[in-house]
Amino acid sequence: MAPKSSNSKCKTPQDLHFKPGSIVEISSDDDGFRGSWYVGTIIRRASTKNPNKYLVQYEKLFNDKAGKKPLREILDLVQLRPVAPREKQRKFKFGEKVDAYHNDGWWEGSITEECEDGRFAVFFRGTREQIVFGEEDLRLHREWDNGEWQPSLERVQEEKQEENEEEDEVKEEKKKDKLKEEVEPMITKEVKPIEAMTEEKVSKGMLVEETLILKEVKPIEAMSDEKFSKGMPVEVSSDEEGFEGAWFAATIVEVVGKDKYLIEYQSLRTEDDSDFLREEVDILHIRPRPQKP
Repeated sequence: MAPKSSNSKCKTPQDLHFKPGSIVEISSDDDGFRGSWYVGTIIRRASTKNPNKYLVQYEKLFNDKAGKKPLREILDLVQLRPVAPREKQRKFKFGEKVDAYHNDGWWEGSITEECEDGRFAVFFRGTREQIVFGEEDLRLHREWDNGEWQPSLERVQEEKQEENEEEDEVKEEKKKDKLKEEVEPMITKEVKPIEAMTEEKVSKGMLVEETLILKEVKPIEAMSDEKFSKGMPVEVSSDEEGFEGAWFAATIVEVVGKDKYLIEYQSLRTEDDSDFLREEVDILHIRPRPQKP
């Protein structure tokens, strides 16, 4: 048995979005309004003969100066679209195409500058103007194409989620690097004491690590107990500018007081070059001359 025919028709996007009472956005070809979209309401179809003509009423445009009589116009379907979707939160970027809310309507433009105060400069090609807006007055620009928004809200949200995931990965890597920098200085290699090393057997051909063994250095207090006697070869340091850190060979001439000595340099001479230079120095500037190997 053949199915019964039905006179019902499938609803088109036009039937769903542009029925009486639907909130829409309206474009205009009038000078000074190109590139703008104003919110309005579908009143009804303007004619039964032409289903693409609609009578609409603007929300923010009026016929009178008092603003009490909303403007009504008969417009073609190509000048109408549903209200564009808008993300609750979005980080706008330089170069993005946006709609900016200005003069009671949404105007198409491009972000030309990200300002330091968190606002954005938007350039409008139609009017050749650049105006600064807060992000609360911006939305991503979309086109109504064959009953669908391009780009779709879902696609933009997916892209945003991917960007957030990438940002989270970068933050996690930075966190790991920072932790590594903090922990690495605390990690030290285990060093065997010298006594233990001497007990290990070392055979010919065995790979070994060089161990730097420092000689025991006597503290300054211990050096003061050493006797610097007349005729003893020593080295003398100087606090004079240009000679800091230098040690000069000298000989003890005599002891002139507690921890004070008269010394004679072996390489420095008097100003008239008549003899080797002599001067009194304290024990903090004297050290025994190292023995030659």
